[in-house]
Amino acid sequence: MRRKMQMWIGLLFFFFMLPIITVKLPIWPQQEATTQSSKQDTKIVYAANTATEKNALINNKDASFKTLIYFTHSHEAYYPILKSHKQKITAYHDATNVLQLGSIIEAHFKQNDLSTDILEVDTMSEMQKKNIPLYKAYDAVRPYVKKQLEKKEYDLVLDIHRDSANKKATTATLDGEKYARIAIVLGAENKQYKFNEAYAEQLSAHLNQLVPNISRGVIKKEGSGVNGIYNQDLSKKLLVVELGGVDNTEDELNRTIAILARAISEAFSNQTSS
Repeated sequence: MRRKMQMWIGLLFFFFMLPIITVKLPIWPQQEATTQSSKQDTKIVYAANTATEKNALINNKDASFKTLIYFTHSHEAYYPILKSHKQKITAYHDATNVLQLGSIIEAHFKQNDLSTDILEVDTMSEMQKKNIPLYKAYDAVRPYVKKQLEKKEYDLVLDIHRDSANKKATTATLDGEKYARIAIVLGAENKQYKFNEAYAEQLSAHLNQLVPNISRGVIKKEGSGVNGIYNQDLSKKLLVVELGGVDNTEDELNRTIAILARAISEAFSNQTSS
């Protein structure tokens, strides 16, 4: 009887302590499940962030700075380049000329995240076909530029030329490397030229920050004997750029185009089409 009583007391004590024992004992399977869930949540969050970053990169690429390049005096030539191609040394050449710089410009601009369109027109060839005199080149190219600007908006438009000045005036040197100097021409008879001037001054200043004296500055032209507008009335962001002179070499031009691309990217990086 006494033994039976002890057994009942033991059972009652066990059931009384069971809840306390259950709370104190570690439940490893549940803890492991919680850890795995935490890791999965972390992976999901990371995947979402990665997707967002990719979308941001795509959006930045789509919204990259848009440039239009064209050549009013498309047959302007460089003497050293003509010489290297064993061609007649002349101020204008129908095959070896400033127009051939288009692919080099496009390549350097692309490296600096500048979206570039090259206007597909050889202006001086078209002028020759239609017997249009050289002094009317800006009138001849105007319809092509106007049409392109109506089709698409650009953050900067560059009309690339070659200056007639000599080597001394059109060459800068930095750390033993020579560069073709740049002059930016501004038509002061354009009613909105102050807008074009702001872009020109900003670009000129940034060029000289990268390579001192590479920019010859902004040259305003007006009055008799000059065009005075240079089609800059078509866009507030249109600049006429004299890229070196007749005596500049291909290497010098290539170095300068690389600097021009970088200057545009850095100087106008916060600007978008409007």
